[in-house]
Amino acid sequence: MKAVKKILFYVFLAVTVLIAAFTGSVLLFKDRILQEFIDEANKSLGTPVDIGQIEISAWDDFPNLAITFKDVYVEDSHKQIYPLFKAKMVSFSLNAIDAINGKYSIQGLKIDESETHLKVDKNGLTNFAVFKETKKAASDNIGFDLHKVKLTKTNVIYQDVKLRQHHEFESKDLIASVKNSNRIYHIEAEGDVTIGKIAIKTLSLLEKKSFDVNAVVDYDDKNKNVGIRKSMLSLGKSDFEVEGDYNFKDRDMINVAINGKNTTIQTVLSLLPEKLTENVKEYESRGDMYFTMVMKGEVQKPLMTVSFGCKNASIFHPNYKSRIEEANLQGSFASPELTDFSKAEIFLKNFSGKLNGKQFKANLSIQNFDDPNVALEFKGDIDAASIQNFYPIENVREISGAITTEFSIQGRTSLLKKKSTAQQVLTSGSLELKNISFTSGAQHLHFEDINGVLHFDKADIAMSNVGGRLDRSDFLLNGFLKNVITYVLFENQPIGIEADLKSNFLDLDELFAFGIGVSGSKDFGFSISPNLHLNFNCDVKAMKYKRFAPRDIKGDLLVKNQVAVSRHLAFKAMGGLIEGGGIVEAKNKKVIDVSSAFQLNGIHIDSVFYVFENFHQGFIEARHLKGQTNATVGFEMALDEKLKLFSETLTADISALIKNGELNNFEPMQKLNKYVDDDALHRLRFADLKNDIHIENKTIFIPQMEVRSNASNISLSGTHTFDQHIDYRVIAPLRSKKKIDPDEVFGAIEESGGQTKIFLKIGGSTDKYDVSLDKRATKQKMVSDLKREVKELKEAFQSRGAKKKKEVELQKDEYFDWDN
Repeated sequence: MKAVKKILFYVFLAVTVLIAAFTGSVLLFKDRILQEFIDEANKSLGTPVDIGQIEISAWDDFPNLAITFKDVYVEDSHKQIYPLFKAKMVSFSLNAIDAINGKYSIQGLKIDESETHLKVDKNGLTNFAVFKETKKAASDNIGFDLHKVKLTKTNVIYQDVKLRQHHEFESKDLIASVKNSNRIYHIEAEGDVTIGKIAIKTLSLLEKKSFDVNAVVDYDDKNKNVGIRKSMLSLGKSDFEVEGDYNFKDRDMINVAINGKNTTIQTVLSLLPEKLTENVKEYESRGDMYFTMVMKGEVQKPLMTVSFGCKNASIFHPNYKSRIEEANLQGSFASPELTDFSKAEIFLKNFSGKLNGKQFKANLSIQNFDDPNVALEFKGDIDAASIQNFYPIENVREISGAITTEFSIQGRTSLLKKKSTAQQVLTSGSLELKNISFTSGAQHLHFEDINGVLHFDKADIAMSNVGGRLDRSDFLLNGFLKNVITYVLFENQPIGIEADLKSNFLDLDELFAFGIGVSGSKDFGFSISPNLHLNFNCDVKAMKYKRFAPRDIKGDLLVKNQVAVSRHLAFKAMGGLIEGGGIVEAKNKKVIDVSSAFQLNGIHIDSVFYVFENFHQGFIEARHLKGQTNATVGFEMALDEKLKLFSETLTADISALIKNGELNNFEPMQKLNKYVDDDALHRLRFADLKNDIHIENKTIFIPQMEVRSNASNISLSGTHTFDQHIDYRVIAPLRSKKKIDPDEVFGAIEESGGQTKIFLKIGGSTDKYDVSLDKRATKQKMVSDLKREVKELKEAFQSRGAKKKKEVELQKDEYFDWDN
């Protein structure tokens, strides 16, 4: 036991002596070692180096020496003063015995808080050509076999102005080993690398992606080649094996393959350019996904090919309810340039799965993104709600129902931009709607119970018994949607609808709110889209617009070039039948021109006044009137975008026959009792009353007409303006001679056939008017002038109407022939 202790004592003593001798040697040769190391390094460096503090230690990396440089600044090789490299600390680990003997073998390196700026200017000159070309290589006295390189808080920025590239990398902790053999450096590295961005021209890849790296790289300095040997990058739970070469001796050339292992759709999408994946980047997957990407060619524009797919996988969005189960897909993507996808191609083959339990199959190819040539095939039964829950459709909510479809489309999408070429895009198949319901738009329109079949034929869709409800209105359509594929895919494209419309009830109050806007809001405004082309045959049992409630509406509606025409329209309303047609022209958004001609048969006059809210006046109202009218009406007018009448534009010609009429409790008639002694004036009942009335210049012109009533036979004529000024002339039998002073009525009475007639006038406004005597001269001039004026106005209006009708007949084919 004493012998063992003695041996241990001598060993300890020997070690102590060696350590003391090693420490003493380092202290003794410290200045020479530092000076010679710097001198040898300067033989290789051709740019200024600034070091804030230099230290040498025998203990930091015992048994090696540690030379530590603090606050290091290395200038680049460009003319301007700019750092190539900055670091808070750079520490070299040297073989101590070799260092004492003047040989500097670097075996370890530590760099902390560093920034490296690598630049290539517009002429292709680099800023990192900092090593001198010497006949005697510096490696004769300085060599290295770096078993351990430790980098902490490292940033590397690479800029190539000529090739428009900008790359940024950083690492918190990276450990590497480097071996040098004949200027070939074998590097093994492990740690973390965060890619700030890889930017080539306008393309930016892998922004802020953090990888765990286990890399093996060979750098051939003579041939300027970086060879990546089966290195592994880990992103989340996914691993990517990287292998290939980057050579920059003559040209920047790349040939790199990335193979994904244990990948998910989210990690795969994160590696692709964001412009390709921005709409689907939040989707996730479970199951077997595969991914392989190859980039080959010049770095500035390498050929990129990607193979990807899945087997029995699940695809879903974390915020949505629906998911695709049992998904299988074979996909590929290729682009001849990484920065320009205009000539790229993508293929999705044998895509199948179950969307919320409903089976589907699909194939998709898109070639030439600049002018996409699309081929799509889809077949399956789909629950409508699952579509919305898997990939939400803007402005559509609360969707339900089922869709059965077998659909295909093939052709260049640019052909759809023109009506003349749209038919070259081939579509076929059908889509069956089963009890579809949804809410749409800011006004929350409720579409319910939509059923029917849509048949696809080129750019058109045939509708077969497509019916449903829109809030309170119902509809059933059979016909065609022309150019609908183009209309859906592109803005400002025309759409044509040629269909038979049947409905039990249409609520125009709701439909106008949908088509025009919310009444009373600043956005309210009637318009006809220049892209809308309609050819409707209508059969509607009932309709409602404010107080207007027609029934059994039948007719046509044609719309094109912002003109709407109905040539054959008939409906029951206000107790009778109305037949006719009209034109609405909305080319000027501020002025909407309307013209119409129609026939009234058996219409109740009081109903007319009720429906039109007494024409917004209180002089003569629905409560005053009874009777039925047969009339021929033609009119023209202009409305503003809120459908308010420009009253000065209204011109109308009305030829009316009133049967069984009554004028009840009409105050102006009751004021005639001073001259007409009849108690029945408060309730005038008359037989047939016929007259031709004209409206123009905000004035209603009423030619003289005879009212044969239960009270008296009274003749009436005059004018009534829109601002409610009246000027009526009345001729009535004088039955109260004893009450009237003969001098007072002189010139206002006339004896004819044994009967005395008195001439009266009613003038003023509807709020304040007088009944007075009409002297003979005034009476004769007024009647003559009024007859002549009305005749001239009617003839001019009828002439304009005939011309307008002729224009419509001449232009109707031009307006409504979709195929021209």
